[in-house]
Amino acid sequence: MSSNEQEKVIVLKGKALKIISLVVRFFVSFVIAAVCQLIVAQYNIIPFNQYSHRWWFLNSYSLTGFVIFLVCVLFGHKLGNIRSIFFIINRFNQKYIMKSVGIEVFVANMISLLAASIAYYIAFQASYWRIITSLLWAVPVYILVFHFLVRKKIKYIKEITTGIEEISRGDLDYQVTEKGNDEFRILAKNINKMSIELKNKIEDERRAEQTKNELITNVSHDLKTPLTTIIGYLTLVKDKKFDSEKTMDDYIERAYSKSLRLKKLIEDLFEYTKITNGVIKINKTKVNLVELTEQLLGEMSILAKQNNLSFERDYPSSEIYMNLDSDLIARTFENILSNSIKYSYKELDGKILVSIFQDRDHVTLSFENQGDTIPTEVLPLMFERFYRVDKSRNSKISGSGLGLAIAKSIVELHGGTISAESEVNRVRIIVKLYK
Repeated sequence: MSSNEQEKVIVLKGKALKIISLVVRFFVSFVIAAVCQLIVAQYNIIPFNQYSHRWWFLNSYSLTGFVIFLVCVLFGHKLGNIRSIFFIINRFNQKYIMKSVGIEVFVANMISLLAASIAYYIAFQASYWRIITSLLWAVPVYILVFHFLVRKKIKYIKEITTGIEEISRGDLDYQVTEKGNDEFRILAKNINKMSIELKNKIEDERRAEQTKNELITNVSHDLKTPLTTIIGYLTLVKDKKFDSEKTMDDYIERAYSKSLRLKKLIEDLFEYTKITNGVIKINKTKVNLVELTEQLLGEMSILAKQNNLSFERDYPSSEIYMNLDSDLIARTFENILSNSIKYSYKELDGKILVSIFQDRDHVTLSFENQGDTIPTEVLPLMFERFYRVDKSRNSKISGSGLGLAIAKSIVELHGGTISAESEVNRVRIIVKLYK
């Protein structure tokens, strides 16, 4: 039996071969005996003698047919090379396998024909060689025997049909019972798999619709807040509602600061949309990951010092080369480092540890900062759009809330993974990039 269930089949050998061989031999022997008996009776080759008036079938014709039947059964493998033919079939099926449903139908047909032939023979003898009467007995026997042999398959087909009807009505939780080891079981399994995948697809579409609505709501809020503030300060300046030039300059400075935040939000949102929609294509080149990281740490060192922070490094070597899009990966690391700086303790001189670990098939980068411990159940949500751990959209910490979401999308574009860990006032962002 094949390991692939979608092509599951049965090799015709062993007991199945012997059973089919015997059924065919009995059937062929019976047909030969019946034909020979008809010829003997038709041309009167042997005189008819009734040996018992009580038992009608004890006559010379019946005994002749019975003897021919026994000879064919006992010596048929020699006369017709039936045995060697079936060994050839066996060898053929070891290379070219037959499906199990076909075998079952074939065996059912052979057994039904054998039963119908016996019924025909008995009726033919009992009705004194009336062919029509014999056929009237043989045909129903064939139908009844065949129905009896395949009734379970017919019932199972009805179950599968019922299952398809239930699923088509929208009951995607309905599961068709899987029975047997043939193609019908594979069909039932595929129907169940199809209903599960269809249900998951519908749920994904619902989640996507919900996410879209949440995105619109979040974007509207995050755009409205700084825009309202800008309009408020500019209105005060326009209406000259200030006491001095210094107050006016303060209003203008605040409006400018909010406009920069609004600009950053729009840029991040635009970039995130391009990445998630596949507009941006990665352009991989051979990059020294250590050199790229050092360059970013140098650029962000001023921002770190302004927040009483410094960087620590832990590299296994000075050269670790990988095929990456340097611009996109640089943006990823920049977003992660910015996030680490924003949410680090700033009361004391803190440190942000940047580590690189090289393995045979991947490279792991770790960005660790000292900050509030984040609950385990919240860690995966850090990479969602607009998610903030403090739950407040009016947080004093500036940012679009898209930085880690953009980082996640870029890492996944490279076939990597990104995750977060937190323990004892430490937060760690881990990026895995595969070679």
